[in-house]
Amino acid sequence: MTATLAVGGLTGLGLLLVVNGLTRPATRPRDRPGSTRLPRLVAGAAVGLLAGLAAWVLSGWPVLTLAALAGGALLPGAWLSRADVRGQADRSEAVAEVAASLRDAVRGGLGVTEALGGLARWGPPALREELAELAADASVLGLGEALDRFARRLADPLADLLATTLALNHRLGGRNLSEVLDDLAAAIRAEAQTLRELRARQAQQRLSAKFVAAAPVVILLVIRQTNPDYLTPFHTLTGQGVLALALLLVVAGYAAMLRLARPPAGTRLLPSTPPTGGDRR
Repeated sequence: MTATLAVGGLTGLGLLLVVNGLTRPATRPRDRPGSTRLPRLVAGAAVGLLAGLAAWVLSGWPVLTLAALAGGALLPGAWLSRADVRGQADRSEAVAEVAASLRDAVRGGLGVTEALGGLARWGPPALREELAELAADASVLGLGEALDRFARRLADPLADLLATTLALNHRLGGRNLSEVLDDLAAAIRAEAQTLRELRARQAQQRLSAKFVAAAPVVILLVIRQTNPDYLTPFHTLTGQGVLALALLLVVAGYAAMLRLARPPAGTRLLPSTPPTGGDRR
């Protein structure tokens, strides 16, 4: 039993290292679409094999082994999705900082285009690359088109609100831009605070869902190691069928809990289609 637990522990450690090394996007926050496909496939295969091996060593049941294999193969994709969500949250926070910084810059006598160029150098790190591209587009295409491209690239409701307000003011030539930016900064900051609270609550609910879903499997494995005779019926074909049905119910319950915990998506003011013709991404 000790050797089995040691093998299982080492396998779990290897699984964690593989996921962290192959799928963590900390050094490439803005990869092009499809650039992480090969690492994701490699990580999925490696993690799936490790998870299947661990399940086979700990249980010896084909159904649980196949389930672990499938779950391990999907784990890198889920890891990257969570990283994307965190990146989107950081960008939403940064949009609120950009609105406040633009307000201060305009009050200091700068134009919007000049202020955006400055923010590309000293603005929020999460948006410096996008702000630099926005400033470059504004000098070539005009501020209105550049703001539209900026909002479409970010695909964030707060970025839509910022871009739409600036573009409308630029088109109509309003004289009270600083007051508009003041109200806009307050509104975006309040919305960002609401989104932050919603994401924190969602993280807690997701953690609870994971504990609830993992509890039956953990209890089953503990009984398998401490009193294997008690689970003798699962060695039969019928027992494996019952185990497969139970695992499907666990997965369905977990998916339902995640769906209930998902916060409502913000309303986009601009279409989600990417800009065409001349976009450098």
